[in-house]
Amino acid sequence: MATAAKKSPVIDSSTAADAKSKHPSRQPASGRGVVGLLMAVYRFLASLKLAVIGLGSLAAALAFATWLESRYGTATVQDYVYRSTWFALLLGFLAVNIFCAAAIRFPWKRRQTGFVVTHLGLLVLIAGSYVSFRTADEGEVVMLEGETKSQLLRLQDSVIRLREVDPKTGEPGTPREFHFAPGPFAWGNGQARLNNLMDFTLNGLTDGRLPAPSSAGEVLSEPGDPVKVVIKTFLPAAGPATLHESDPSGVPMARMQLEFKAPGMPQAREAFMSEDDQWFALDRRFYRVARTEIGGREAPALVAFAYVDRPELVEDFLKPPMDAGPRGLARFRYADKAGKPRTFDLALRDQEGKTITLPDSDLSVLVEKVADFPTNDGGLFRVLGEAAVPVGIFEIRKGSGPPVKHWALGSLPMIPNVAPNTEDPAAPMPQPLASIHLMVVPDLDPKLSGRMGQIEVLAGPDGKLFYRVFGRGKDGKTVLRSAGPVDLKKATPALGGGDMPMFINFRVDDYLPSGVERRIYEPVYLPKAQMDQAIPAALLELSTGDATREVWVRRDDSTEAPAFQPIQLGDRVFQLAYDVDRQPLGFQLKLDKFEVGFSPGTENATKFESQVELTDESRGIKDRPHLISMNEPMTHRGYTFYQMRYSAVADRETGQRSGIYQSVLHVGVDPGRPVKYAGCLILVVGIFLQFTMKAGVFSDSAKRTLRQAARRLSSSAADRADEPETL
Repeated sequence: MATAAKKSPVIDSSTAADAKSKHPSRQPASGRGVVGLLMAVYRFLASLKLAVIGLGSLAAALAFATWLESRYGTATVQDYVYRSTWFALLLGFLAVNIFCAAAIRFPWKRRQTGFVVTHLGLLVLIAGSYVSFRTADEGEVVMLEGETKSQLLRLQDSVIRLREVDPKTGEPGTPREFHFAPGPFAWGNGQARLNNLMDFTLNGLTDGRLPAPSSAGEVLSEPGDPVKVVIKTFLPAAGPATLHESDPSGVPMARMQLEFKAPGMPQAREAFMSEDDQWFALDRRFYRVARTEIGGREAPALVAFAYVDRPELVEDFLKPPMDAGPRGLARFRYADKAGKPRTFDLALRDQEGKTITLPDSDLSVLVEKVADFPTNDGGLFRVLGEAAVPVGIFEIRKGSGPPVKHWALGSLPMIPNVAPNTEDPAAPMPQPLASIHLMVVPDLDPKLSGRMGQIEVLAGPDGKLFYRVFGRGKDGKTVLRSAGPVDLKKATPALGGGDMPMFINFRVDDYLPSGVERRIYEPVYLPKAQMDQAIPAALLELSTGDATREVWVRRDDSTEAPAFQPIQLGDRVFQLAYDVDRQPLGFQLKLDKFEVGFSPGTENATKFESQVELTDESRGIKDRPHLISMNEPMTHRGYTFYQMRYSAVADRETGQRSGIYQSVLHVGVDPGRPVKYAGCLILVVGIFLQFTMKAGVFSDSAKRTLRQAARRLSSSAADRADEPETL
C-alpha cells in the first residue's frame, strides 16, 4: 500500500526577507534588546485581546456607575466615577489601545479607510470627554418674578468666607475665601471621609467600620494666613439642633417631659416630641420659662421652670397662699427696729391707695397701684404662660425719709424690686428698703385658660429641684394638688389618675445648674431625588494666636449676598459665612413671569416655565425675550439654561407657604461638547464607510462572493433532486 508523503513548502529566501523588511513590527523580538521589548509592548497595546479587556472594563465601570447613581444620586457618581482619576486613566488606556491598533497597520490600504475613520472618531470622542472633564461647569440661577440675576451659583464648589471687623470703625474688611470640595457623604465626628472609590468600597464591605478620621480635620488655610481654618465635621444635608452643655457663664436649665393619656387613647404618650421642646432654658432677665403649647396645640396643662437664689423663696414656692384672691399676696421681708429679719403678708385685694406700717419697724408702705400687666408684648408670654400678670407698685418710706418706689411682679421673685429712675437716668439706683415677693395662685377657670392644671418645677440655690402642681377642685377653684422635691428621671403623678379617664405625669430627665445653649447641626436623611435641595453644614475650628474656637456654619441658601455671622475670637471679631462659589455670567437675566401648573386637587406639577429677558450689553442685546421650559432650554455665550425645577417660598415667621414660587434654572457650560459631537459624527461616518467600501458586505467583491455561494447551493440542491428515492 502506497502512502503519500507530505512535502514541505519551498520558501524563497528573498521573499521571506522582503516580508520581514515590509513588516518589521511582526519580526520576533528575541535578540534585539530594548527595541524588541518596545516593539513587543507596542504589539500588545495594539492587540485585540487588550481591546476586549479595555472595553469590558469600561462596560463594567459604566454599569457600576449606573447602579451607583440609582442608589446614591448624581453627585456621588460624579465624585467617585466620572470625575475620578481612575476613570480618566481607564479612558486614556482605551485611547492608547485604539491609537496603537490603528497605527500598527500603517501604511493603510484603501479598504481600511472605514477602519481608520472609526478609530479616529473614537479618539476624538475620548478627547472631547477629557476636555469636558477639565473645563465643563454647571450651577443654578434662582429668581423670583421681577428679579434680575447675573451670577451663576456653583453649588458643587463650597466656599468659606471670613472677614475681620475693624475695632475702631466697626466696618468689615475684605473677606478671605477658602474653597473646598467636601464630597457627597458625611465625615468627621467618628466617621471617616470617603475620598475615593476604594474608600467607598471598603466602607461598604466593612459595614461602615472604617478607621476614625484624624482629629486634625481638613486644613483650608495656608501657613501664612492670620487665621487657621480647619473643617472638623461635614454634613451634606443638615438640620438645626440645640446642644445643652455645662458652662460657668450659663443659666439653669432642665430637660423635662410630660406624659399624658386622654380618654380613648390605648396608651400614654409623651407630649414633647422634639429635644428642643423638652429643654427649658431660663430667661436671664426673669429666671422663668413656661410652655403652654405641645406640638403647636394648646396643652392640657401649663409647664413652667424657674430658679431662685434664696432658700426662703423655695419655702414660698412650696407653700403658696391659696386664699389670697386673684391679686395675690405680697410678702414683705425687712429688718425691724432691732435689725432682726421679719416677714409680713399683705393680701392685695382692695388695698390700692392704702398705707400700712410694717410691724415693729419705721417702714410705711403705700400700695400705689395693683393691676394686670399684659404679657403679649416683650416676650413675657413665653416666660409666664399667661396673657397678663399682676403687678404691684409700692412706695416705701423709712421714717421721714424720701419714698422709694418698689415693684413686684407675680411669680417673678428674681426681678429686682427697685427700678432705675426713668425721670432722671443719671440718678444713682436707690437701695431697696424691703424685699417684696408677689405670690399669685393661677386661675384655672376652663372658660379663661382652658387648662386642667399647672405644673411648675423650681431650682433652688443648692442645686436641688422642687415641684408643685395646681389643679381644679370639685367646686372649680384652684387647689394645690401636690408639692415637694423632684427625683431625676422618675415619673411624678401630676393630674388625674386613679379612676379618672385621663392622667398627666411629668419627669425631669436632666438638670444643668449653669448651662448654655449652643446651635449645632445634625444629619438630615432625604430621599435621593431631593438630595440636590439639601443644605450642608460644617463644624469649623478657627485659631489665631492663643485663641481657638469651634463653630457650626450652615451653607447660606440665599441667592443674594451671603449672610455673615459674628464670631468672637480672643480680642478680635470676625464675620463668617458658608457660601457657594458665585461666578459672574457676563450678562443679565430678568424673570418676567413664572408659571406653574398643577394637576387638579394635587401638588404634582404638570408644567413650569420661565419667561425671561436677556440683556448682554457687550453684544448689543437689550431685553430680548426667551421662554425656558422643561423641553425648551436657552443657550447664550456657551451657557445652556434648563428649567430644572421650582421651589415654594415660605413665610419666614410662620413657615407656611406664601403661594409664591421661584424659578430654579440649571445652567451648564461644556466646551468639550462640540468635540464630542464631532467624534460621534466621525464615528458614524467610519462605520458607514466600513459597510460601503471594498471590505464591506455591499462591495462588488462581497456581491460576487454571495452569487458564488448561491450557485453552489443551487447545484447541490439539483444533485439531490436527481438521486433515486430509496425505501
